[in-house]
Amino acid sequence: MNGSSPQSLRKQRFLFVIQHHFTRFTGGTEMQAWMLACELARRGWDVHYASEMNNVPEPPVMDGITLHGLPENPSYWRGNRQPLRDLMQALRPDVIYTRIFSRYLGFVVMDAPPGAFTVWSTASGNDGRAWPYLTQGWRSHPGLLFVRRMPVFLWHNYLARKGRKRAQLVLAQQRDQQRDLAKLRVRAEILRNSHPPVPESEVQRHEGKPVVLWADSIKLIKRPELFIELARRCRDLPAEFLMIGGMLHENYRAQVEAAVRELPRFRYGGFVPLSEVEKVFAGAHLHVKTSLPIEGFPNTFIQAWLHGVPVVSYENDPESLLNEHKLGVCAASLDELEQAVRDLVNHPEKRREIGARARAFALREFDLQRNVDRLESLLASRGVRLPRERKDEG
Repeated sequence: MNGSSPQSLRKQRFLFVIQHHFTRFTGGTEMQAWMLACELARRGWDVHYASEMNNVPEPPVMDGITLHGLPENPSYWRGNRQPLRDLMQALRPDVIYTRIFSRYLGFVVMDAPPGAFTVWSTASGNDGRAWPYLTQGWRSHPGLLFVRRMPVFLWHNYLARKGRKRAQLVLAQQRDQQRDLAKLRVRAEILRNSHPPVPESEVQRHEGKPVVLWADSIKLIKRPELFIELARRCRDLPAEFLMIGGMLHENYRAQVEAAVRELPRFRYGGFVPLSEVEKVFAGAHLHVKTSLPIEGFPNTFIQAWLHGVPVVSYENDPESLLNEHKLGVCAASLDELEQAVRDLVNHPEKRREIGARARAFALREFDLQRNVDRLESLLASRGVRLPRERKDEG
């Protein structure tokens, strides 16, 4: 299918279309897309990455991946549809991959050039569902601002639903997402989030003063105020409460700054580049998650587990891995969250036991090479030629 044209003389081309590059915004979507891109480039694909980026580095290549800039903060109505269409026509990729339920999904699927195979990967637990998409719009733009932008949200939702319906391969992170998409008559394959292996030398030994880590973008859906309240309640514990993440919603800045002033053991580390995040997890003894239980599988769970760090999560336990598989604790209330943190801070041997179990699980389930093997297998079974096939034929 995708290798019979004269273009087959060149390397198989894989285009990622993601709103942000990790150098501009480091979130789970950006991390996952870049790790997949790097591994695919290593396997012989000609990998390109398009994102909203006004200042593309020169030369425009990073880790063997060619970067393409789309205008930042485009028009609400037109978006970057025309620049993206022009780029896709120029590149003529064999595979186009996008992530998140957004207008870019519609642009990719509706405007893909002939012969391009389109892939949509879910990110949030609500990806693909219309009403939660609009609800998120209300959360990020409450009140009159939402009313004014309602037509735009409806337009973006329409574009995303068109893309959801027509994407040739849909990927879900976990079984509950797969079931939810099936109710919408969308067939999805499971592809776990991935992460490169963490060497044994960087695994937490659970010695010394405990560090309780919160690592997320500071915005409404992540509920950072709960971690601040947790630190306030646990001010008597001999532990440091460290919050890292970019300040996306400025209304939280005053709360965070007040916590830094008032709580001696609370520290805000700000935005941490992707290249430095692993060092932060290597120094943590406990990872706390407070996000609303609507996001997809948290990348920070995987990062913590690979470093042998237990997770304590508020209300969010994807596939019941924390409580049923004993990889941490899922708390149903703030009181339970506090109790779990106190227990694990005070018992390093318990942290060590849970951490070892969690690391073994993560190494088995979230291996990057194994998951890219699966992605390539899904593509090949649908007629996409892989780079190694041409090499083998030669």
